Amino acid sequence: MARKNVTAKKGIVSISIQDDELSDVIDDLLKPTTKQFQIRANKVATAAALDAVKTYYSQGSRNIWINPRLPTHGPGRRPTQWWRGVANGWNAVNIKARSAEIINKAIGLAHKVTGGTIKPKRAPFLTIPIVPEAHGLTVKTFSKTVAPLFRAGKSYAMAKPGGGIKPVFALKQSVTHKPWKKALPPEEMYAKPYYDTLLDEIDDTISGK
Repeated sequence: MARKNVTAKKGIVSISIQDDELSDVIDDLLKPTTKQFQIRANKVATAAALDAVKTYYSQGSRNIWINPRLPTHGPGRRPTQWWRGVANGWNAVNIKARSAEIINKAIGLAHKVTGGTIKPKRAPFLTIPIVPEAHGLTVKTFSKTVAPLFRAGKSYAMAKPGGGIKPVFALKQSVTHKPWKKALPPEEMYAKPYYDTLLDEIDDTISGK
């Protein structure tokens, strides 16, 4: 299972599970077994890989996604719980005799994996939060729940107590992000449980357990 087997497009992250790294050994072991057994064994092994992937995100929690250098980090920031959707969003699909997929459709995860440039689809500008209090909020929601906003040059701003203004959202025609380094678990974290479980299933059947 190599990183070339990870894809992220159309909002879906997919990890393809295949036994190619042990194909010769597994071919020999599977010769006396039926296709139904192979599908069942692969299903059990894929479940082990799936558990390992979920564990990576649940143990790492929101810390996986924190970048303290961003302007939205600091006092006043309220967690959105987005990381929980990522942690719980993984599912095993397309399980066959020798392959399967582990996918996640959480909004925004595919972009975290690949990085890239985001441009506005309907409005002329993107509204990028630049203060901790605006994290996870839209301009409309911030105006209703925190403080009224008004257009000020290339930003939406709020009035400061005592005078002056405070930019809250920057207006951008596009933003470009690099791939997030910890967006995916290390390959060995889910590859080892997969192979160990698959070989155990084959061994149990051959030995008559």
